[in-house]
Parts: sequence; structure tokens; C-alpha cells
Amino acid sequence: MHIFTKSSLAAVMGFLPTVGLADFTGGYAGIAIGTISGDGKVAAESDGFDFGLGTFDLNDDTSFSGFAGYQMQDGNLVYGGEIVLGRASDGGTPDASIDGLETTAVDIKGRVGYVFEDRFLAYGTAGFTQLTTEFDVEGVDGEADADGFIFGVGVDYLMTDNIVLGAEFTRRQVEGALPEDVTGEPTDIDLDVNALELRASFKF
Repeated sequence: MHIFTKSSLAAVMGFLPTVGLADFTGGYAGIAIGTISGDGKVAAESDGFDFGLGTFDLNDDTSFSGFAGYQMQDGNLVYGGEIVLGRASDGGTPDASIDGLETTAVDIKGRVGYVFEDRFLAYGTAGFTQLTTEFDVEGVDGEADADGFIFGVGVDYLMTDNIVLGAEFTRRQVEGALPEDVTGEPTDIDLDVNALELRASFKF
């Protein structure tokens, strides 16, 4: 009777689904909404001398973005690359509101992560970022570019075989220049921009 019970249990277990690691391999695309904040500093050049114009905080703002990437998985290890196109409409700084300020961000970054609890992926990300800001200051239209590095951490949860929900925190460190027709002199700007986003994507 004991032998029969063990054999029967083994046969039943053979028909039950087994729980294993989720498969994050493949391409994916999705959208994200988040909040951004940060600070910066401005330095100008006049008559051959460089001097600082001070530091400032950025207004907190809402960002929207779309992203796409591809990942490969080896056991618990997941790695891949991603490209992001984001947009934010910021009103300037707490001390100076600027109308018509629109910022576009393009990120190209790599990801390395580890799958735990079957369907959770914790990862780190780093890469290159470029910001383009269009503005209207007292009727003068202008555009400023800045580029640098982006790095951060995130977590994804594979709800189904195709639907992924997640959250990501990133920090951008960029340098650029303001147009001379607006500032009247060569002016450099450094920005540190933080972003916290909620993400949803479809895995192919």
C-alpha cells in the first residue's frame, strides 16, 4: 500500500504544471509616465573670463515617454538594450517661469538584471542621453541642446507571458549651451535631472 501511494503521487505530480523562472527573452515596447525634478548651474564667458552665474532648481514636472528594446536571458541573468523617446513641458524654475518650454529626451541605454521570485526582474541601466529644449523667452524663440549620461535602477513584473509592469528611477547628468542670441554671451549649462517613472510594456 505504501509503494502504491508513492507511485500514484508521482504520477499525479507529473501532470501538474511546474513553477519556474519567467522568460524575459525577446523584444518589447511600451509607454511610461513619471515625474522629473533636478537642479543645474550656469556659467558664462565674457571678455575671455569664465564666471559662474549661480545654481537653480528645476520645477517638478510630469513626463511621458515611449520605449522599445530587446533582452536575452541566461538562467536568472537578463541583459539587453533599450531606446527611449520622452517629452516634458516644464515651466522653468521656482524663481522664474518660462512660457513655451518643451523638452525632448532621447536615451540609448543598456540593461542588466536578475530574475527573482519567479516573475520579478530587478535591473540596473546606464547609457547616453540627449536633451533638446525649445523655449520662448519674451517673444524670442530658441533651442538648447545638452547631452551626457543616464543611469538608474528599476524593477519589472511579468504579469502574463506578454504584459510587463514596472517602475524605474534614473538620473541624467548633461552639459550644454544656451543660444547667444538669447543670453548675449557664450553660456554653458549643467543639469542633473532625476526621473521616477511607472512603465507598461508588451513583450513579443
